[in-house]
Amino acid sequence: MQTVPPRLRTLLISSTLPRLLVLIVTVSIVLFSVTLYFIFKEANKLQQQSISDLEQNLSFVVRDTTRQLADLAGNDIIINALIDFEQRDNYLPMFFRSLSLTQAKRVEFALFDYAGNKIIDKNWTVQIPNFLDAEWRQYTLGASIPHSSISHNGVIISVPILIRGVAEGALVMYVDSLQSLLAPYPRLTNQLVTDSEDRVLFSSEVSLIPPSSNIKNFDHGNYLIKSKKWQNLTLFSLKPKSEILLQAVWIGVVLLIMIIGFIFITWHMLTLTALMAESTLLDLYKDIKSKIDGQPTLHKSRKQDDARELINIRQAFDKLVNDLTNVSISKEQFSNILESIGDMLFVVDERNNVLLCNKRYSNFCDSLECSHDDTLQFILQRLSSKQSDELTHFAKSDNGKAYIRWTKTSLIDSHGTSQGSIYVGSDVTQRRTLESNVKILNHAIEEATVSIIISNVTKSDQPVVYVNSAFEALTGYRKNEIIGQNCKFMQGLETDCEAIEAVRTAIKNRAPIDITLLNYKKSGQPFYNRLNLTPVSIDGEVTHYIGFQQDVTQQHQTEQYLNDAKEKAEESARLKSSFLASMSHEIRTPIHGISGVLQLLESSPLSEDQAHYLSLAKFSIQSLLHIVNDILDFSKIEAGQMQVEDFTFDIRTTLNNLESQYAIICEEKGLQLLFSNDLQGHDFIKGDEVRLRQILSNLLGNAIKFTDTGSIKVTTHIEKQPDKKLVLNCSVEDTGIGIAPEKQANIFDVFTQEDLSTTRKFGGTGLGLSISKQLCELMGGSIHLNSEKGVGSTFSFSVEFEVADEVEINTTKSHALLKSQPHKKYKVLIVEDNEINQVIAKQHLADYTTLSAMTGKEAIQALSQTKVTFDVVLMDCQMPEMDGFEATKRIRQGEAGERYIKVPIIALTANAMKGDKEKCKNAGMDDYLSKPFEAEDLIEKVEYWSCINDDTDPYPVI
Repeated sequence: MQTVPPRLRTLLISSTLPRLLVLIVTVSIVLFSVTLYFIFKEANKLQQQSISDLEQNLSFVVRDTTRQLADLAGNDIIINALIDFEQRDNYLPMFFRSLSLTQAKRVEFALFDYAGNKIIDKNWTVQIPNFLDAEWRQYTLGASIPHSSISHNGVIISVPILIRGVAEGALVMYVDSLQSLLAPYPRLTNQLVTDSEDRVLFSSEVSLIPPSSNIKNFDHGNYLIKSKKWQNLTLFSLKPKSEILLQAVWIGVVLLIMIIGFIFITWHMLTLTALMAESTLLDLYKDIKSKIDGQPTLHKSRKQDDARELINIRQAFDKLVNDLTNVSISKEQFSNILESIGDMLFVVDERNNVLLCNKRYSNFCDSLECSHDDTLQFILQRLSSKQSDELTHFAKSDNGKAYIRWTKTSLIDSHGTSQGSIYVGSDVTQRRTLESNVKILNHAIEEATVSIIISNVTKSDQPVVYVNSAFEALTGYRKNEIIGQNCKFMQGLETDCEAIEAVRTAIKNRAPIDITLLNYKKSGQPFYNRLNLTPVSIDGEVTHYIGFQQDVTQQHQTEQYLNDAKEKAEESARLKSSFLASMSHEIRTPIHGISGVLQLLESSPLSEDQAHYLSLAKFSIQSLLHIVNDILDFSKIEAGQMQVEDFTFDIRTTLNNLESQYAIICEEKGLQLLFSNDLQGHDFIKGDEVRLRQILSNLLGNAIKFTDTGSIKVTTHIEKQPDKKLVLNCSVEDTGIGIAPEKQANIFDVFTQEDLSTTRKFGGTGLGLSISKQLCELMGGSIHLNSEKGVGSTFSFSVEFEVADEVEINTTKSHALLKSQPHKKYKVLIVEDNEINQVIAKQHLADYTTLSAMTGKEAIQALSQTKVTFDVVLMDCQMPEMDGFEATKRIRQGEAGERYIKVPIIALTANAMKGDKEKCKNAGMDDYLSKPFEAEDLIEKVEYWSCINDDTDPYPVI
């Protein structure tokens, strides 16, 4: 028996309904899960926000209260209360009664002096715990910094009252609990604040968790809890789980109702659809069968949808047959016409079936990665009631967009009957993209925070054609007040004419310009306008200028203030430098006189007592000179005038001379002096020998001064670096009194010694180590200390030098050779206005022929009128009538005769500031000797330049 196939309606329902039910259930579960997830996520976000709000409230309370207390601490009334003890009772009580700092119901605060004694208070009835009281006193009165503390004992905030940077008192605010401070603030959830011992300091729901209780005793099983550490506290946010579950229940009920309704609607739609499809296909089958059998077609009533569709299908087939018989153009010709059209084209019949389309349309569908049917349905749906419209098409892969302008035209046959529709699409994507970019640029310009103005320079009056909102905010002018006008009306009487002319010239030359000029707002208020004008070219011709404006009034005022401050600072530096130069000259001149006389006395016959007295005087003058040098060196370092020289010298000879110099002093004191030198073959190096000697002399002098028994060891080692630099590492180790650990950190500070007893016992200015540290840093190195009290100290330092080349080494050796050769009886002109200094110089140069002059004018006369030819001129710089600088310039210009234009001139000056040596060089002097000087130094200079005058020409300069 043959099985009867099931009906179409049964097949559609049986195959579709289970899938729909599974899909509905799956979607419902996913929706409920996603909803539940977002409910918990939103709850978590709310709790995080609540904790953030609580943290901000805490921070604000502490920070704002501290700021208010700090402002109050700077009040003249509070400061005067610490100074004016007699009058403060007249105004301080009234001032304190008027104070109100927080919203807490009970706030207690008081004013304390530097010793922690309470001067006055407001509502101060509490006894602060000892550890809290000691804590705020340590920070605020001891360290002069604000302090705040939040604990179960209350909230305490203190700020120092500073006078000259030192806490002379304190303002202290105390609130008995954090609960009263935070109570006024709104809350998103229940909030808690606990201390490190889990005690509740604040609770937004007192009935739930009372303050002072322990958080561990709270049953939190029914709550979602979030916490965060803040300083020494923990911040909590609590939200009942019941609230979240209640939201989930309501959402579940709504989803269930929706699912039931959707199932019912789906069942009804499936049944109706299956019935209609079955009936339609059956009628279509009968109609086709009757046509095949040649029987008349039985038509149903037009009132039924199924019958109407069948009639439409039959009519469509009939029309299609008629249209095919009336085609007069060949397929090939028609295809060529379609493909020649620049736009997309497709034709549909009245049933929206595609009759034909060109390649442009097919390629367009392919580019969207969509089926032709989907694209067709989209277009037909949007143009169902329109003749034309612009549609946006989206590509699936890259989310690209295409903007197409579609036009619909009826397809009419030869009988005037509509057979369908013709759709033509024009691609306007590029135009829409340009329009979108223009809109974005317009919006960006309009919303820009920088003032923008555009003017048309093709017209004679150069009118403004556009300004943005920032221009209105900057100038006060509205757009309708400025459009069409020339912006010169923003200028005024005080606007710089040169700036205006510069703008005009730039516009005339069609060039950009960036300038600042004074403009005026609509209110008449002046402001400095930073104007940046940029030309805009169209087809190679500048038609407009776009200007960017910025109010730089504050910046201009700041620059003016800085310029004024700079001028004052430079003037102060010049005055200080002048004062230091004057002090150097005035102090060194008498010291030179005393030192010179003592040197002359030393060379004369003396008794044993006289020699002893002379040694005491020389020691005293050397100590005085050392103090003066330290003070002047410190002043030069402080003024930025200390400079490092760069000459080639024999480091081994320098160290040997230092050893010989200090060996005598150590021997007199009973100390052993040991020098250990590892120069790695670098006997000649390039750098500042004087500053190296100064550092070592300071360290050796201190070592000898503070060592009574034992030894002093100097260790020197040279390391060669890859960049051809030499690093000299040196240490001075003694067995002296040592330095206590707590004093070592400040030992290199200015005017610092270990204690006052050190100064009284050993003397000194306390500048030597500070100067040594500065010199080490100037020479690219550093200095360090390692000391133990009662055992000794080791000062280690490093400085940088350079490798000397062969030419420099040979020059240095030749100089040393000249010093060792016997000298001739050279002729020296001494130009010095101080008679004592004249006598000293003549006595030092007793083996030479000397002549003296009191002024620069006399020196020129002596050179020009004396028949004797002088080999060297010793020139004092500071003299009446004509100083040494002017006299040297005239000698170099030939006023003393041609033979003296290049005569060696050695400057003898009591000045030792930065720039003095350069000033001597610029005046034409060859060398420089600073007073007070030793006889050996003077003779060495005279010998050196006299020998050079005999052998070479021209001569080296400073």
